[in-house]
Amino acid sequence: MASREARTGAPETAESVVLVVDDEPDVASVTATYLERHLDGVAVTVESGGTNAIDRLEDNIDCVVSDYEMPDIDGLELLRRIRQRDADIPFILFTARGSEEIASEAISAGVTDYLQKGVGTDQYAVLANRIENAIARRESEAAAAETKTRYQRLLASSPHAVGVHDGEELLFANERFHELVGSDGDGSLVGDDPHSFVHEDDRDALDQRARRVLNGERTTGWYQWRVRRPTGEIRHVESRAAPVGFDGRAASQVVLRDVTERRRHECRIRTLHDATRRLVTAEEPDDVGEITMEAVVDVFEKPVAGLWVFDPAGGVLVPLAATESAKALAAKDDLDTMSSLPEWTVELAVFEAGEQRVIKGYADRDDTVTDEFETVLMHPLGRHGLLTIAAANGTTKFDESERDLVGILGRSVTAAMDRVGYDSV
Repeated sequence: MASREARTGAPETAESVVLVVDDEPDVASVTATYLERHLDGVAVTVESGGTNAIDRLEDNIDCVVSDYEMPDIDGLELLRRIRQRDADIPFILFTARGSEEIASEAISAGVTDYLQKGVGTDQYAVLANRIENAIARRESEAAAAETKTRYQRLLASSPHAVGVHDGEELLFANERFHELVGSDGDGSLVGDDPHSFVHEDDRDALDQRARRVLNGERTTGWYQWRVRRPTGEIRHVESRAAPVGFDGRAASQVVLRDVTERRRHECRIRTLHDATRRLVTAEEPDDVGEITMEAVVDVFEKPVAGLWVFDPAGGVLVPLAATESAKALAAKDDLDTMSSLPEWTVELAVFEAGEQRVIKGYADRDDTVTDEFETVLMHPLGRHGLLTIAAANGTTKFDESERDLVGILGRSVTAAMDRVGYDSV
C-alpha cells in the first residue's frame, strides 16, 4: 500500500494514518493495538470524541474509524461534518449498536463501510482488511483522476482537433475540435450526439468505423469525411480513431485534421491541368478566352476576371473575355461599352513591365477605372495581353499559392496564344 507521504512526495518510509474515534479509551486503545498489528506501514491514532476528531483532519488523516454512540456528537453526525470538509476520505462506522436504520442513514451520509463490533479478536482482522481496501481504493481513484486530468490536459494542448465519444454522446472535445465543427468552444458539444456535426451523406460509413473501434479494433489510415457546421458551411476533414477507456466506459478517441484547403488546392491543380489540356486544342482566341475564364471561375470564389489583349496599333488593352460577374459589374458602372482600357491605367503599366503584380488598395488609386476592388492580381501574357482577377466580396487576398496557380494558368494561356498565331487585335 502506498503511504500518505509517498503520495505527497515525502519519504517512502513514512506511514499512512488511521484515526480511531471512540469515547471509551480502553476500547480505542485495544482497537489501535490490533490494527497496527494487522496493518503494515500504518500508524493508528485515537481520539475520544467526535468534535475533537474533526480538528484532527488537519493532520492528513487517511482513514477514520468511528464508534456510533458518543456523548458529544454521534458517529453519523461526525460523518456528516467530515463529509462537508472532505468528500473522499474513507470513513468506517465501527459500532456495537447495529440496526438497518443506522446502516441506511450511514450509507445516505456517504459512509465508506459499516462494520458491527463483535466478540473476539477476529473482528479486528476484518476491520484491518476493510481499512486497507478503503485506503487502497482511495489511492487508486486519486491516481485514476490524476491520470484522467493529465490525459485531458494533453488532449487540450493537441495541435489537432480531438474528441472522445462512446457512440451515443460526445464525452470530451478540445478547443480545436469546437473550432473545427463551428462551436463557440464553451463545452456545449459535450453530451451531444457525435453524429450531429457529420454530413448526412457520411454518417452511415463513419458510424460503421466507430462501431469497429468501440469493439476494440484499431482502424488503419486516415479516413476522409465532411463536417457540416451550424451555419451550413462544409469542411473536409480526415480522422483516425483508437479505442480508449474514458470514465469507465469503452470509448473512441478521434483525432481530426482539417483538409479543406488541401483539397481545394488539389481541386485547383486538377482544374488547371484540365484547362491546360483544353488550351492545347484551342483553335481561336475566343476559345482561349472562354477556357481561361472557366478555369478562373473554378479556381477562385466569385471572381471578377478579364482577359485583355494588346492592340499594338492603338497601344491599349482591349477586352477578349470576362467572367459573368465582371460583365455584371461593368454594366452596373456603365463600363460595358468601353472598347479599351485608357493608356493611363495601372493595367497597361503592369502589362508593359511584364511581371505579375498584386495591386493592393486598387480602389484608392488614380489610375483605375473602378473603385469596386480592394485587391487585384494582374498577370502579363507575354506580348499578347493581361489576365486580371479580383473578388467582388473583397475576401480574395491572393496568397503565394494562389499567385503560383495564376502563374501556371498564365503560362498555358500565353502558349495557347502563341500557338493560335495571335499577335494583335
